Parts: sequence; structure tokens; C-alpha cells
Amino acid sequence: MRIALIFEGLATFFLCLAASMSPSPLPVAATLCALIYMGGAVSGAHYNPAVSVAMWARGRSSAKRAFGYIGVQLIGAVLAAIVIGLYNGHSPERAKDIVEAIGDSPFDGLTAGIAGEFIGTFLLAFVVLMVATSRHTAGNSYFGIAIALTVLGMAGTFHLVSPSLNPAVKLAVTLEGFSATLLADSSTGRAFAQEFAYFTHNFIALCIYIGSALLGGASAGAAFTKLFPEDR
Repeated sequence: MRIALIFEGLATFFLCLAASMSPSPLPVAATLCALIYMGGAVSGAHYNPAVSVAMWARGRSSAKRAFGYIGVQLIGAVLAAIVIGLYNGHSPERAKDIVEAIGDSPFDGLTAGIAGEFIGTFLLAFVVLMVATSRHTAGNSYFGIAIALTVLGMAGTFHLVSPSLNPAVKLAVTLEGFSATLLADSSTGRAFAQEFAYFTHNFIALCIYIGSALLGGASAGAAFTKLFPEDR
């Protein structure tokens, strides 16, 4: 299991990098596809806490393995946030945007956002279960492409709310500002305080978004076992 954990953490790191730094979802889907084919035979290529929850709910993963995977996925997300912050840096424009964002309610558009997060993650997790664990598609070679296309399709469908479809990605994007203030040459204590205020201002909304993605994964696992009770 040690090698599987390493693969999960490493691949999640690169996926978070792509998701945060790419200008469109296409490079993210391409990166995810490559990572799935790279580690599918080693760890199952979850790279997503919601997928790990779906695998557990479907009965293809123990609670110990699921929690272990989620742990290293979150570590990979934090490390990615550090690298992202190093590249993006902290600028006066960022500080201005934070001040303006703190003045807005973090719950504006929340209903549409969590709906997109839940629906998109549900479909992503269900596709993973169908192409990677179902006896109806056993032995296929298109599993990586199918999963990557799902990410691309859901990102386009819900582009107005920009769903992450992945709690690890959501965490990396959220923590990016902290590493930017710590690593930037011109950063100050005030900049870090602004980032902290922004984080606490949005913390409850962040938890709701992450929770909706995890619920989407769990629902996909439950739906799969309901539809295919014989597929154990």
C-alpha cells in the first residue's frame, strides 16, 4: 500500500497544479488522463477524495485505504498550493481583489455552486466506478479517456460556477494565497493577514463546497450498488 499512497499523493499534486495554473480545462483533462494511465494499475488512480469516498461506498475500498488515500491527496494539494503560490506570487492587484471579496457575502451564488459541484462530482465518480470497477466494462482500455472527458465536459457544462469536482483541488486553490504571501520577496505581514481574513471569511462556504463534492462521490457509490447489486 505504501507505493499506492505515494502514487496517489504525487499524482494529486500534479493534478492540482494543472487545475490551478491552466487557463482552460483542456490541459487539466489531458494531465488527468495521463496520470490515470500512469497509476491506474498501482493505486486505482483516485487522485480525488470524492472518488475515494465513492470507491468506499461502492465496496471496492476499505475505510482504512480510503482515509489513507484522502490523507495523501490532501498532502499533495498542500504541496501544490506552495508551488502555485511561488509561481503566481502576491501582487497589489491580488490584495485589492481580496479586500473587495471580503466585502461581499461568501454565500452569493452558493446554491448554484454547490449544485454544480454535487452534480458534476456525482457524474465523475459514477463514470469512474463504471469504467474502472464494473464487470460490464471489465478489461476496457478507454477508462482514462472516459474519466478525462467527463472532467472536461462537466467543467464546460458548469463553467459559470467553475466547479472543482475535487476537494483536493479546491483546497489547493484556496491555500495558494498563503504560500504566495510567504514566498513573495515583497510580501508583508499585512498581506498575510489579508489572506487569513479572506480564508476565514470564506471558510464555511469552502466546507460546504467540499462537502457537496464528497456527498456527490458517496451518492455515486450508493447509486452504483443500487443499480448493480450483483456487481461486487
